[in-house]
Amino acid sequence: MAGAEHGRRRVATLGRGVATTRALVAAAVMATGLVVSTEVSSFLFGVDATAASGFGSRVLVACCVTLIVVGVILLLRCRWDRRSLAGIGLTGLRADASGFALGLGTLVAAGLAMLLALEVTGVVSLIALDPVRLLGFLATNTVVALLLEAVPEELAIRGYALTNLRDAFPPAPAALLNIATFLVVPILAITFQGALAAARGTGDEVLLAPAGEDPIVYYTMLTAFGYLLICARDATASATVWTSIGAHLGWLTMNRLVLGGESVQYEMDDLGMLLFFAGYATISVIAFSWLRRRHSAAR
Repeated sequence: MAGAEHGRRRVATLGRGVATTRALVAAAVMATGLVVSTEVSSFLFGVDATAASGFGSRVLVACCVTLIVVGVILLLRCRWDRRSLAGIGLTGLRADASGFALGLGTLVAAGLAMLLALEVTGVVSLIALDPVRLLGFLATNTVVALLLEAVPEELAIRGYALTNLRDAFPPAPAALLNIATFLVVPILAITFQGALAAARGTGDEVLLAPAGEDPIVYYTMLTAFGYLLICARDATASATVWTSIGAHLGWLTMNRLVLGGESVQYEMDDLGMLLFFAGYATISVIAFSWLRRRHSAAR
């Protein structure tokens, strides 16, 4: 039922201002959850969620993010929207589990296929592989990535925000506004962190993107990733948000393996990196779009 409702052209049930406000609130909840969790964990326990931190430290911060963001989003859906959780993509254990497997499997398969194609053509080369470290990375990365980013961000942005936008706008404008909402999250988080640092007198640098990232490259990648995740949300008959969560986890896993993981090392120049990211993102979008059309035709 949820999938069928999702697939049909909706009659607007919300004012556009209300829907946009709710989407921005979801972005603010995600950004605030990240900042508050990081600041509280650092203040109380002296830990953070950077790659240099221990697994326990990262899990602590990640658990705080999930508890804050998921708790607030569920409260907003039930109390502010007064609508069912199925509408934001929580469609039941069976559908959610199969959607998660679909999202994760699609991204990982696309990434491995692209790496294989690039290696066969000599664009990239595998120079090191440590199976034991690889298993350890996969285990720890899965836990942290799900709790810190994939679950809270997808429930907030592709779940709550996208559902409300689609209740007020046609599909294309809703997708564009959802991508814009996605881009707002890091901007708000960086702004909040900068304000706190300035208040403490520990920093006055104005950042447009996370430290070490080129703003143009960062937001271009985020735009493409946001569109991919919307396609993932639409790839199942139930429109479960867990497909987006699985795709988010797959993206983070493949990227971290390729961009300097200790367990797997590739020799890759800038062209190879561009071909890899563009290639496996495109394959994933095509696969999810095909699945969406297939489900739409079946209805």
